[in-house]
Amino acid sequence: MKNTQQILEINKRQKDFYNSSQKAKKNFISTIWSNLRNGILNDFRSKFDIKNRVHEQHKIWLGDLRNKKILDLGCLRGNYLSIYMAQNAKEYIGIDLSDVAIASLVQDLKKHDCKNVRGIAIDFLSPEFHDTDFDIIYAYGVLHHFENFDLLISKLNEKLNNNGIIISYDPLDTSLPIQLLRTLYRPFQSDKDWEWPFTKKTIQKISENFKIEDIRGLLGMSKYGVAFNLLPLSTSFKVKKISAMIEKDWNILKLDQIYSCMHVTMLLRKI
Repeated sequence: MKNTQQILEINKRQKDFYNSSQKAKKNFISTIWSNLRNGILNDFRSKFDIKNRVHEQHKIWLGDLRNKKILDLGCLRGNYLSIYMAQNAKEYIGIDLSDVAIASLVQDLKKHDCKNVRGIAIDFLSPEFHDTDFDIIYAYGVLHHFENFDLLISKLNEKLNNNGIIISYDPLDTSLPIQLLRTLYRPFQSDKDWEWPFTKKTIQKISENFKIEDIRGLLGMSKYGVAFNLLPLSTSFKVKKISAMIEKDWNILKLDQIYSCMHVTMLLRKI
């Protein structure tokens, strides 16, 4: 397992990666995977309103922000809720490795006349990042970028205030079909040094170090709905069946039921 200094060095390369052009970021195989993930899957998520459902759930988890200090972790140029959080929180700080992305975020914050906000290009693990006592750490598609998860847990607890929460959204590597796909893809993956989808061990560590107050699954049984949706059946029948799959994924009853899913979103509380 890499130590802090080794990870900081890798993150310098990650910064260069996110500062580069879209074309430079991806080799041929990565482009194919990206087109599958962001093309077919995104169309499916949009059709069945899966992505918007996640954002609305996050708003519920965020609650009343008027007296909250928020860290928007790994926000890049700003995610779907960055401006919403900046406009409503008592204090908002967005951080990312990419100075290019943060410059764009700062301009967007100014355009929306957000008060008491900052955008900082800095590594979350760096000793130079001094801010603490966050009521909320919002981490959309971020936590799986840390190979040394024990180090991340320690840093998250250091930055959260007592009773603070984390709202996360990350990919999973826990179902056999996805494990097989990722195994085939990983040798060619251009960003593999900082892409570590959650394993069963990761979920276990999270449950041991935080109180999981709510957890929602995405694209478990419903991932097969992508192919089912292409069958020559009536639209109403397909929508009914796929919607039932989506509801089952979303409303899991036990922690281990999340393992069939491709993505997980969680509300975690410091203990």
